[in-house]
Parts: sequence; C-alpha cells; structure tokens
Amino acid sequence: MSDTKRYVSLALLFVLVFAGCKVVDTQKKDLALQEMDALEEKYVGKKAWTRSLLVNIETDKRVDQQSITIIDRDVEVKVLDLDMHWNGAVTVKGPDRKVVRHALNVERPMTIESYEEALSRALWFKKPEYRYRMNLRKYGKKMAKAIANHELFKGMDMGAALESWGYPNDRNQNEIGGIMQEQWIYKDPRDRTKKRFIYLKDGLVDSWDE
Repeated sequence: MSDTKRYVSLALLFVLVFAGCKVVDTQKKDLALQEMDALEEKYVGKKAWTRSLLVNIETDKRVDQQSITIIDRDVEVKVLDLDMHWNGAVTVKGPDRKVVRHALNVERPMTIESYEEALSRALWFKKPEYRYRMNLRKYGKKMAKAIANHELFKGMDMGAALESWGYPNDRNQNEIGGIMQEQWIYKDPRDRTKKRFIYLKDGLVDSWDE
C-alpha cells in the first residue's frame, strides 16, 4: 500500500472513530446542556435530608460489607454535585465531612422529570418540621407521627408507607381474587442477608416484616 493510500485510510478510520464516539456520547446523556445547567443551579449547594440510605458507588462492590461508605436516613447533607450521565448520580457531603456519590438509577432516556423523580427518592429538600406539618394536614396526627418515626400500622395508605420507609429496592405485584397484592422488599447494603418487607392489599399496608 502506498503512503498516500495509507494516510487516506488512517484519516477515514479517524473520522469513523470520532463519529462513533459522538454517537456513544449522545447516548450517554439525554439532557441538553441548558437542562443540565438548570438542574445544577437548582440543587448543587443546597441543603437536603437523606430519604434513603445513601451508598457510595466506589465502595458498593467491596467484599467487606462493613467497609461500605453509607450515610443513614434522616441525616442533613449538602449537595456537592449532580452526575447526569449514564443512569445518574448525586454527590453529597454529610457529617464529619463524609462524602458519598450515590447512584440514582434513572431510566433512559433521561429527562428533567425522571432525574428529579430519582433525586426525590434519595433526598428530601424540605425540613423535617415542614414535612411533619404537611403530613399532619394530609393524613392526620396518627399517620403523621408514624411517618416521622418510620413506623407502619395495618391499614396505612400506600403513600404514607412510602413516606415512612422510603422506596423499596424491589417490588412484586400480583392480583388474587380481584385483590391487588404487593410485596415491597428493602435491602440492607451493610448486610446482604438482611431484608425488610411490606405486604399490601389494594394499596393498604396489611403486614410487614423487619
């Protein structure tokens, strides 16, 4: 092959590779830059409270589960960064300068709405006192108190159960005799053998297992 043909082939290969990279990059992030900037302006630097356990992505696969970096529920944190590539992540700083980058697992294609929905499952952006007042107005004293204490009771509304225990890691659903039954599964990243369950019938808590 002559030098000229070799250079032409290399140039074509470079163009194809560059074009392929652009396609992959487009697939990785669905939000426009203006939308990403708007989300960062809205949340980065803001105070929040953990709605679920925040597990650091970097330590999520360690063999020693006790070494996983976790921020517990109901902890005040500061949002340091939003990652809007792949399936999204949020980085927060908690007590003792603990920094956690938590996966949000946003379904693709990513939108502002889907990103904010995933973020709202991990963090509260209203003070606990404000949330209690809102729950008091919405559900009444008994349910508002149970939610604040992360408690359940039989007949509790599905929405209140989500407020109390947060969103489950897995959910099984089945209709039996015209009654919709659900099983919510909560996993503990610190102990893979430990799980909690909520059982619902037609949208109301029927029983639970801690």
